[in-house]
Amino acid sequence: MQKRLQTNYVPSTYKEYKSKDETIQKKIKITHIITTIGLGGAEAMLYRLLQHMDRDDYEVEVICLTEMGSYGELIEQQLNIKVSICDMRSNRVSALLHCYRLCRDSDIIQTWMYHANLLGYILAILLKKKLIWGIHHSNLSKQDNKRRTIFIAKLCARLSKRVDAIISCGPKVKEIHEAIGYSSKKHRVIVNGINTDLYKPSMKRQYFVERFDIINQPILLHVGRWDPLKDYANLMASLNHLRQQRQDFYLFLVGYEIDHSNRELLQMIKDAHLEQVTFLLGSREDMPQLMAAADVFVLSSVGEGLPNVLVEALASGTCCVTTNVGDCAYLVGNSGEVVAAKDAEALASGINTALNYSSQQYAQKASLGREHVLANFQIQQVVAQYQSLYPAILNESPS
Repeated sequence: MQKRLQTNYVPSTYKEYKSKDETIQKKIKITHIITTIGLGGAEAMLYRLLQHMDRDDYEVEVICLTEMGSYGELIEQQLNIKVSICDMRSNRVSALLHCYRLCRDSDIIQTWMYHANLLGYILAILLKKKLIWGIHHSNLSKQDNKRRTIFIAKLCARLSKRVDAIISCGPKVKEIHEAIGYSSKKHRVIVNGINTDLYKPSMKRQYFVERFDIINQPILLHVGRWDPLKDYANLMASLNHLRQQRQDFYLFLVGYEIDHSNRELLQMIKDAHLEQVTFLLGSREDMPQLMAAADVFVLSSVGEGLPNVLVEALASGTCCVTTNVGDCAYLVGNSGEVVAAKDAEALASGINTALNYSSQQYAQKASLGREHVLANFQIQQVVAQYQSLYPAILNESPS
C-alpha cells in the first residue's frame, strides 16, 4: 500500500520523488539573506523563526552580507543551519556571484532589511525565484540615517510591485512605508514573536540587589546596542532631569558596546551626573531575568520598527516607558507611558509617572501588557503565519 508523508501543504506545490513504498515530497528550500547577523531585532527574529520552523518541511540556509555575528554563530552552532558570508563591503561583484550560486536551488528568497531586500530583488529576477521582503525600520529622516540607506529604501519602494510578499514587523511600519510608495497589494504585517515561557514575570528587583550589591530601590533598565537611533544622549539628559526631582533609582544599561570601553557613553553619564547610579552590563545572557526583575523598562529611541525588547519587557510583567516611534505605541498602549521622541523632559516625566504607580496600578498595567503579548506575539503564532505564507506564495501564478 502506498504511503504519503503527512503535510499541511498543497501537494501540487512540490516535486515528488516516488519510491517503491512511499511518495516523498521535496522540502521547500528557503534562503534567508540578511544585512547583518549581530545583536539586533531583525537578527533576533530570524533566529527565533529558524529555531521554531518545521525542519521536516523546510530546508533553510542563511546568507549574511557583512560578517558573522552573535546570532550567526547561534544559528550555525545551535540550530545546525549553514550561514554563508558574502561580504558586500569588500568585493561586491564577487559577493553577488557568490550569492547567485547559493540561491540557485532555492524555492524562495527571503530578505531582511533594506540592503538585503535590494540584493534579493536582483537575485530573484535573475534566477526567477519567489521573493519575500522584510522591513524592520520606521525612521527614514536624513539626520538619523545614512544617505545610502534612505536611497535604497526609496529605490525599493519603486521596485516593490514586483515582489511576491512584503512583510512589515508592525502596522505603523507598514503605514510609513506605503506612504513613501511601497506597494500595498502584497504587503502584510507579521509581528516579531518571542518565547513567552522564557520571558515571564518573576520576583522584582531582588535579582539586581543580590548580584550588584545595591540597596533596595527602583531599577530602570534600558537595552539597546550603541547606535544613534537608540538616542543615548536623550536618555542621559532625561535622567539628569529626573535626578533633579528624585534620586531613588538605579540605571542599568545593557547592549552591544554598552560597557566601560565606550568612552563617549562614559562621558555622557558623567555629564549627566549619573556615575553613582549607573551600571554598564554590555551584552548579557540573563536577559529574561533582568527584564523581569526591573521596575521600569525604558526605550529612548528616535527610530524603531517593532522592538523585541519592548515585547520581552511586557511579557515579563515590567511596565514600560517608550518614545513614540515605529510601533512602540501599538505595543505599550495603556500598559505604560508613551512620550515624544527627542524630548528629554517628556521622557523624564514619563519615567517619573511610572515610578509613582501605586501597587494596584502597576499590577493592572503589567497584567495588561503581558495579556497583549500572549494574544499577539507568541513565537509559535508568528512562525505559523510564515509557514502558511510560503506555500501560498509558491502556489501563486506569475503576475
